[in-house]
Amino acid sequence: MITAITYPDDATIAEIPGLDHHMIPILIVGSIALGSVILHFIITFIMRRVAMSSGWTFDIELVKHCSKPTLFMFPVISILITISLISDTVDPKILAPIRHTLEIALIIFVTWAAFGVVKAASIIAQNNVFRSRRSHTQIVVTTRIAYGLIGLLGAACVMLTFPRGWELGASLLASASVTALFIGLAAKPSLENLVASLQIALTQPLILDDYVVIDGCSGVVEAIQSQFIVVRSLDDKRFIIPLTRVVTSSFENWSRSNESIPSEFNLYVDYGVPLDDLRKKFYNLVENHENWDRNKRDTTLTISDATENSLVLTITVTAANAMLARKLKSKVRESLIEYMMTTYPQYLPRSRYETLPPRTGVDSMKKVISKMDEALI
Repeated sequence: MITAITYPDDATIAEIPGLDHHMIPILIVGSIALGSVILHFIITFIMRRVAMSSGWTFDIELVKHCSKPTLFMFPVISILITISLISDTVDPKILAPIRHTLEIALIIFVTWAAFGVVKAASIIAQNNVFRSRRSHTQIVVTTRIAYGLIGLLGAACVMLTFPRGWELGASLLASASVTALFIGLAAKPSLENLVASLQIALTQPLILDDYVVIDGCSGVVEAIQSQFIVVRSLDDKRFIIPLTRVVTSSFENWSRSNESIPSEFNLYVDYGVPLDDLRKKFYNLVENHENWDRNKRDTTLTISDATENSLVLTITVTAANAMLARKLKSKVRESLIEYMMTTYPQYLPRSRYETLPPRTGVDSMKKVISKMDEALI
């Protein structure tokens, strides 16, 4: 016979037979954490739908980059609230380290979420608001500075959760004589580079994709980090240059005032070459090439010198960066030389000299021959 087990109406969970009283807080905390995770998925789903319907890209990026940290924040916050409500039923010696660990985890996840907000804002600024290389450089450097400040603030908050955190800070400030001096000297290069990165973001002596020459290292600015810049040469070498070298010494910036990178070469032709037709061919080659940046003012074909044997034509082409300018120059030079060889071979450079009367000589057969025939023997 099966009999139903009934309990008094005023019975609590702890009074239910077969249920260990140590498991009660674990079951409560686990249930609350699981419920918070489910609630997070529901809220994230709703927010994603709202972001898609709003048409504002920032909402979509914000949900995308903040959904993961908030997935961990929800259960941590719910567990902290639950622990504060059931603190009377749990041993304080067990509860204290658990609460401390959860507080540190919450600070880490909040810092992670702050990174997501900054990341979403930087993506929107790069894609939808600013489109020039100068603005892109400002956004990249400012975003990295924001990451550093947020990370530093998060680390400080974690340190202050320890009981002796405030005492440690006070003791460091009190005994800041020799220790602070050594720490300052050791951190001086990093601090100088950090300040230099802020100066570069504000004054912009160079920006991304600029063609620069620093300490004999020439190339395109590929990246601007918090401590150094990366310069990529035309043969794909990478030069790592500290930021202090940029703000404390002079350097060459070929694209400071103009984003077009010029590249030129010389072509030697005869005096009789038809320049109008050659210029027409040159402009036709440049306009049909994909690497040209449409800068007609700096795209020229001019006579730069005249020697006793030939004219020196200087051809200048421009492109968006040094690599494209190099490819464009090579293609235009090759095409112009081919055009000269097939269309105007008589106007290629040639040596001029005065012809003399032919000389005669006697060969081994006692036959009189001309000097030209003698040279061919």
